[in-house]
Amino acid sequence: MSKFNISGVIVTYNPNIVILERQIISLLNQVDYIIYVDNNSSNIFFIEELIHKYNQNKKIILIKNLTNYGLGFAQNIGIKYASKLNVNDILILDHDSVINFDFCKYLLIDRQNLINEGKIIGAIGPIYFDEHTQEIYPITKFKGPFIERIKIYENPIEATFIIASGSLVDLKVYNTVGLLNEDLFIDYIDVEWCLRAKKFGYKIYVSPNAKMKHSIGDKRLSVFGRTISIHNPIRRYYLTRNSIYMIRLSSIPLGYKMREFSLNIIRFFVLFFTQKEKLVYFKYFIAGIYDGLTGKFGKCTYNFS
Repeated sequence: MSKFNISGVIVTYNPNIVILERQIISLLNQVDYIIYVDNNSSNIFFIEELIHKYNQNKKIILIKNLTNYGLGFAQNIGIKYASKLNVNDILILDHDSVINFDFCKYLLIDRQNLINEGKIIGAIGPIYFDEHTQEIYPITKFKGPFIERIKIYENPIEATFIIASGSLVDLKVYNTVGLLNEDLFIDYIDVEWCLRAKKFGYKIYVSPNAKMKHSIGDKRLSVFGRTISIHNPIRRYYLTRNSIYMIRLSSIPLGYKMREFSLNIIRFFVLFFTQKEKLVYFKYFIAGIYDGLTGKFGKCTYNFS
Protein backbone atom coordinates (compact mmCIF):
# COMPACT_ATOMS: atom_id res chain seq x y z
CA MET A 1 0.00 0.00 0.00
CA SER A 2 1.05 3.58 -0.60
CA LYS A 3 2.45 5.66 2.25
CA PHE A 4 1.27 8.87 0.63
CA ASN A 5 -2.42 8.95 1.72
CA ILE A 6 -3.56 9.66 -1.84
CA SER A 7 -6.59 8.51 -3.77
CA GLY A 8 -6.52 8.60 -7.53
CA VAL A 9 -9.75 9.72 -9.21
CA ILE A 10 -10.13 8.83 -12.88
CA VAL A 11 -13.16 9.22 -15.13
CA THR A 12 -13.43 6.63 -17.88
CA TYR A 13 -15.37 6.95 -21.11
CA ASN A 14 -14.66 4.27 -23.74
CA PRO A 15 -10.99 4.08 -22.71
CA ASN A 16 -8.22 2.25 -24.54
CA ILE A 17 -7.90 -0.87 -22.38
CA VAL A 18 -4.18 -1.32 -23.07
CA ILE A 19 -3.43 2.22 -21.89
CA LEU A 20 -5.78 1.80 -18.93
CA GLU A 21 -3.83 -1.27 -17.83
CA ARG A 22 -0.59 0.70 -18.01
CA GLN A 23 -2.21 3.39 -15.90
CA ILE A 24 -3.27 0.93 -13.20
CA ILE A 25 0.23 -0.56 -13.03
CA SER A 26 1.76 2.91 -12.72
CA LEU A 27 -0.61 3.82 -9.87
CA LEU A 28 -0.71 0.69 -7.70
CA ASN A 29 2.31 1.58 -5.56
CA GLN A 30 1.75 5.33 -5.52
CA VAL A 31 -1.80 5.74 -4.23
CA ASP A 32 -3.84 4.10 -1.50
CA TYR A 33 -6.95 3.84 -3.64
CA ILE A 34 -7.79 4.12 -7.33
CA ILE A 35 -11.35 5.30 -7.88
CA TYR A 36 -12.65 4.85 -11.41
CA VAL A 37 -15.91 6.59 -12.25
CA ASP A 38 -17.23 5.31 -15.56
CA ASN A 39 -19.47 7.50 -17.70
CA ASN A 40 -21.44 4.68 -19.35
CA SER A 41 -18.63 3.28 -21.50
CA SER A 42 -19.49 0.83 -24.26
CA ASN A 43 -16.52 -1.33 -23.21
CA ILE A 44 -17.42 -1.47 -19.51
CA PHE A 45 -17.10 -5.29 -19.49
CA PHE A 46 -13.40 -5.02 -20.37
CA ILE A 47 -12.89 -2.28 -17.78
CA GLU A 48 -14.42 -4.55 -15.11
CA GLU A 49 -12.24 -7.47 -16.21
CA LEU A 50 -9.10 -5.35 -16.03
CA ILE A 51 -9.90 -4.00 -12.57
CA HIS A 52 -10.64 -7.51 -11.30
CA LYS A 53 -7.24 -8.62 -12.60
CA TYR A 54 -5.34 -6.06 -10.52
CA ASN A 55 -7.64 -5.73 -7.52
CA GLN A 56 -6.23 -8.38 -5.17
CA ASN A 57 -5.77 -5.79 -2.41
CA LYS A 58 -9.23 -4.30 -2.97
CA LYS A 59 -7.77 -0.82 -3.52
CA ILE A 60 -9.45 -0.23 -6.90
CA ILE A 61 -13.04 1.01 -6.79
CA LEU A 62 -15.31 1.18 -9.84
CA ILE A 63 -18.39 3.42 -9.79
CA LYS A 64 -20.64 3.04 -12.82
CA ASN A 65 -22.80 5.90 -14.06
CA LEU A 66 -25.70 4.73 -16.21
CA THR A 67 -25.70 8.07 -18.04
CA ASN A 68 -22.86 10.39 -19.06
CA TYR A 69 -23.51 13.58 -17.11
CA GLY A 70 -20.11 14.98 -17.93
CA LEU A 71 -16.54 15.05 -16.69
CA GLY A 72 -17.03 17.41 -13.75
CA PHE A 73 -20.04 15.46 -12.46
CA ALA A 74 -18.11 12.19 -12.53
CA GLN A 75 -14.97 13.69 -10.99
CA ASN A 76 -17.06 15.06 -8.14
CA ILE A 77 -18.50 11.60 -7.50
CA GLY A 78 -14.97 10.26 -7.17
CA ILE A 79 -13.83 13.09 -4.90
CA LYS A 80 -16.85 12.65 -2.63
CA TYR A 81 -16.20 8.92 -2.40
CA ALA A 82 -12.52 9.51 -1.61
CA SER A 83 -13.45 11.95 1.16
CA LYS A 84 -14.91 9.01 3.09
CA LEU A 85 -11.62 7.11 2.91
CA ASN A 86 -8.54 7.61 5.05
CA VAL A 87 -6.66 9.80 2.54
CA ASN A 88 -5.43 13.38 2.52
CA ASP A 89 -5.05 14.09 -1.18
CA ILE A 90 -6.76 13.57 -4.52
CA LEU A 91 -4.78 12.85 -7.69
CA ILE A 92 -6.96 13.62 -10.73
CA LEU A 93 -6.10 11.77 -13.93
CA ASP A 94 -7.58 11.31 -17.38
CA HIS A 95 -8.20 7.71 -18.39
CA ASP A 96 -5.29 7.85 -20.86
CA SER A 97 -2.76 9.36 -18.43
CA VAL A 98 0.14 7.12 -17.45
CA ILE A 99 2.49 8.45 -14.80
CA ASN A 100 6.09 7.65 -13.88
CA PHE A 101 6.71 5.53 -10.79
CA ASP A 102 8.08 8.49 -8.79
CA PHE A 103 5.39 10.93 -9.93
CA CYS A 104 3.47 11.33 -6.66
CA LYS A 105 6.64 11.47 -4.59
CA TYR A 106 7.90 14.49 -6.52
CA LEU A 107 4.56 16.29 -6.33
CA LEU A 108 4.46 15.81 -2.56
CA ILE A 109 8.08 16.87 -2.02
CA ASP A 110 7.75 20.01 -4.13
CA ARG A 111 4.44 20.93 -2.52
CA GLN A 112 5.87 20.51 0.98
CA ASN A 113 8.86 22.68 0.09
CA LEU A 114 6.47 25.40 -1.09
CA ILE A 115 4.42 25.11 2.10
CA ASN A 116 7.63 25.41 4.13
CA GLU A 117 8.25 28.70 2.28
CA GLY A 118 4.86 29.96 3.44
CA LYS A 119 2.93 29.36 0.21
CA ILE A 120 -0.74 28.36 0.42
CA ILE A 121 -1.11 25.66 -2.22
CA GLY A 122 -4.40 24.93 -3.96
CA ALA A 123 -3.05 22.44 -6.48
CA ILE A 124 0.26 21.28 -7.86
CA GLY A 125 0.68 19.54 -11.18
CA PRO A 126 3.37 18.18 -13.49
CA ILE A 127 5.16 19.37 -16.58
CA TYR A 128 3.33 18.07 -19.66
CA PHE A 129 4.84 16.98 -22.94
CA ASP A 130 3.36 15.79 -26.22
CA GLU A 131 4.04 12.08 -26.64
CA HIS A 132 4.14 12.42 -30.43
CA THR A 133 6.36 15.51 -30.84
CA GLN A 134 8.07 15.40 -27.41
CA GLU A 135 7.24 19.11 -27.19
CA ILE A 136 7.13 20.41 -23.62
CA TYR A 137 4.06 22.53 -23.03
CA PRO A 138 4.93 25.88 -21.45
CA ILE A 139 3.54 26.87 -18.09
CA THR A 140 0.66 29.32 -18.48
CA LYS A 141 0.70 32.52 -16.46
CA PHE A 142 -1.63 35.38 -17.33
CA LYS A 143 -0.66 39.04 -17.12
CA GLY A 144 -3.83 40.90 -17.99
CA PRO A 145 -4.93 39.73 -21.46
CA PHE A 146 -1.43 38.44 -22.24
CA ILE A 147 0.19 35.10 -21.48
CA GLU A 148 3.68 34.63 -20.15
CA ARG A 149 4.76 31.20 -21.35
CA ILE A 150 7.43 29.97 -18.95
CA LYS A 151 9.83 27.26 -20.09
CA ILE A 152 12.35 27.29 -17.23
CA TYR A 153 11.89 24.20 -15.10
CA GLU A 154 14.43 24.41 -12.27
CA ASN A 155 12.11 25.15 -9.35
CA PRO A 156 8.35 24.90 -8.84
CA ILE A 157 6.69 27.67 -10.86
CA GLU A 158 3.44 29.44 -10.10
CA ALA A 159 0.84 29.18 -12.86
CA THR A 160 -2.53 30.81 -13.42
CA PHE A 161 -4.04 27.38 -13.95
CA ILE A 162 -2.99 23.80 -14.64
CA ILE A 163 -4.55 20.91 -16.51
CA ALA A 164 -6.66 18.75 -14.21
CA SER A 165 -4.98 15.50 -15.22
CA GLY A 166 -1.97 14.97 -12.98
CA SER A 167 -3.00 17.59 -10.44
CA LEU A 168 -2.70 16.87 -6.72
CA VAL A 169 -5.18 18.59 -4.40
CA ASP A 170 -5.55 18.36 -0.62
CA LEU A 171 -9.12 17.38 0.27
CA LYS A 172 -9.29 20.34 2.66
CA VAL A 173 -8.89 22.66 -0.34
CA TYR A 174 -12.03 21.21 -1.94
CA ASN A 175 -13.86 21.85 1.34
CA THR A 176 -12.96 25.54 1.05
CA VAL A 177 -13.05 26.19 -2.70
CA GLY A 178 -15.80 23.76 -3.62
CA LEU A 179 -15.90 20.92 -6.09
CA LEU A 180 -15.66 21.04 -9.87
CA ASN A 181 -18.19 22.87 -12.03
CA GLU A 182 -20.65 20.32 -13.39
CA ASP A 183 -22.46 22.76 -15.71
CA LEU A 184 -19.50 22.89 -18.08
CA PHE A 185 -19.72 19.13 -18.87
CA ILE A 186 -16.22 19.16 -20.39
CA ASP A 187 -13.60 21.85 -21.14
CA TYR A 188 -12.64 24.80 -18.92
CA ILE A 189 -13.48 22.80 -15.80
CA ASP A 190 -9.89 22.88 -14.56
CA VAL A 191 -9.42 26.54 -15.57
CA GLU A 192 -12.54 27.66 -13.72
CA TRP A 193 -11.62 25.72 -10.57
CA CYS A 194 -8.04 27.07 -10.50
CA LEU A 195 -9.22 30.68 -10.92
CA ARG A 196 -11.82 30.11 -8.21
CA ALA A 197 -9.14 28.70 -5.88
CA LYS A 198 -7.00 31.79 -6.45
CA LYS A 199 -9.93 33.93 -5.27
CA PHE A 200 -9.69 32.07 -1.96
CA GLY A 201 -5.99 32.91 -1.68
CA TYR A 202 -4.60 29.60 -2.93
CA LYS A 203 -1.71 29.37 -5.37
CA ILE A 204 -1.37 26.97 -8.27
CA TYR A 205 2.05 25.49 -8.97
CA VAL A 206 3.84 23.26 -11.46
CA SER A 207 6.47 20.80 -10.28
CA PRO A 208 9.64 20.66 -12.42
CA ASN A 209 10.27 17.05 -11.38
CA ALA A 210 6.94 15.36 -12.11
CA LYS A 211 6.45 14.82 -15.85
CA MET A 212 3.53 13.40 -17.80
CA LYS A 213 2.57 12.76 -21.39
CA HIS A 214 -0.46 14.71 -22.55
CA SER A 215 -1.99 15.52 -25.93
CA ILE A 216 -4.19 18.58 -26.40
CA GLY A 217 -6.82 18.32 -29.12
CA ASP A 218 -7.14 15.77 -31.88
CA LYS A 219 -4.11 17.23 -33.69
CA ARG A 220 -1.99 20.37 -33.82
CA LEU A 221 -1.84 23.04 -36.52
CA SER A 222 0.90 25.64 -37.01
CA VAL A 223 -0.40 29.09 -38.00
CA PHE A 224 2.01 32.02 -38.38
CA GLY A 225 4.49 30.33 -36.08
CA ARG A 226 1.91 29.58 -33.36
CA THR A 227 0.56 26.11 -32.64
CA ILE A 228 -3.22 25.71 -32.40
CA SER A 229 -4.98 22.63 -31.05
CA ILE A 230 -7.55 21.14 -33.41
CA HIS A 231 -10.68 19.73 -31.77
CA ASN A 232 -13.63 18.03 -33.40
CA PRO A 233 -16.77 20.13 -34.06
CA ILE A 234 -18.63 19.03 -30.91
CA ARG A 235 -15.67 19.91 -28.71
CA ARG A 236 -15.58 23.28 -30.47
CA TYR A 237 -19.20 23.72 -29.30
CA TYR A 238 -18.19 23.08 -25.68
CA LEU A 239 -15.11 25.28 -25.95
CA THR A 240 -17.12 28.17 -27.42
CA ARG A 241 -20.04 27.86 -25.02
CA ASN A 242 -17.90 27.39 -21.92
CA SER A 243 -15.65 30.27 -22.92
CA ILE A 244 -18.72 32.52 -22.81
CA TYR A 245 -19.58 31.02 -19.41
CA MET A 246 -16.13 32.06 -18.18
CA ILE A 247 -16.53 35.57 -19.57
CA ARG A 248 -19.82 35.94 -17.68
CA LEU A 249 -18.33 34.98 -14.29
CA SER A 250 -17.64 37.88 -11.94
CA SER A 251 -14.73 35.97 -10.40
CA ILE A 252 -12.76 35.84 -13.67
CA PRO A 253 -10.14 38.59 -14.24
CA LEU A 254 -10.95 41.15 -16.95
CA GLY A 255 -7.71 40.43 -18.82
CA TYR A 256 -8.62 36.76 -19.12
CA LYS A 257 -12.08 37.66 -20.41
CA MET A 258 -10.61 39.94 -23.09
CA ARG A 259 -8.29 37.19 -24.25
CA GLU A 260 -11.05 34.58 -24.35
CA PHE A 261 -13.34 36.81 -26.40
CA SER A 262 -10.76 37.62 -29.06
CA LEU A 263 -9.05 34.23 -29.31
CA ASN A 264 -12.26 32.28 -29.65
CA ILE A 265 -13.14 34.25 -32.76
CA ILE A 266 -9.63 33.84 -34.18
CA ARG A 267 -9.59 30.09 -33.49
CA PHE A 268 -12.95 29.63 -35.15
CA PHE A 269 -11.88 31.34 -38.38
CA VAL A 270 -8.62 29.39 -38.46
CA LEU A 271 -10.56 26.14 -38.09
CA PHE A 272 -13.24 27.21 -40.55
CA PHE A 273 -10.71 27.90 -43.29
CA THR A 274 -8.44 24.91 -42.62
CA GLN A 275 -10.87 22.06 -41.85
CA LYS A 276 -13.12 20.14 -44.24
CA GLU A 277 -16.33 20.14 -42.16
CA LYS A 278 -16.82 23.90 -42.47
CA LEU A 279 -20.62 23.94 -42.19
CA VAL A 280 -20.61 21.55 -39.23
CA TYR A 281 -18.02 23.68 -37.40
CA PHE A 282 -20.06 26.78 -38.14
CA LYS A 283 -23.29 25.29 -36.78
CA TYR A 284 -21.68 24.08 -33.56
CA PHE A 285 -19.91 27.41 -33.13
CA ILE A 286 -23.17 29.38 -33.47
CA ALA A 287 -24.96 26.92 -31.16
CA GLY A 288 -22.18 27.34 -28.61
CA ILE A 289 -22.50 31.12 -28.70
CA TYR A 290 -26.28 30.97 -28.39
CA ASP A 291 -26.26 28.51 -25.48
CA GLY A 292 -23.49 30.41 -23.72
CA LEU A 293 -25.43 33.67 -23.93
CA THR A 294 -28.77 32.12 -22.96
CA GLY A 295 -27.33 30.06 -20.12
CA LYS A 296 -27.93 26.58 -21.52
CA PHE A 297 -25.24 24.29 -20.16
CA GLY A 298 -24.69 20.59 -19.51
CA LYS A 299 -24.49 18.00 -22.29
CA CYS A 300 -24.66 19.12 -25.92
CA THR A 301 -28.07 18.25 -27.36
CA TYR A 302 -27.28 19.05 -31.00
CA ASN A 303 -26.31 16.70 -33.81
CA PHE A 304 -25.20 18.60 -36.91
CA SER A 305 -22.99 15.85 -38.37
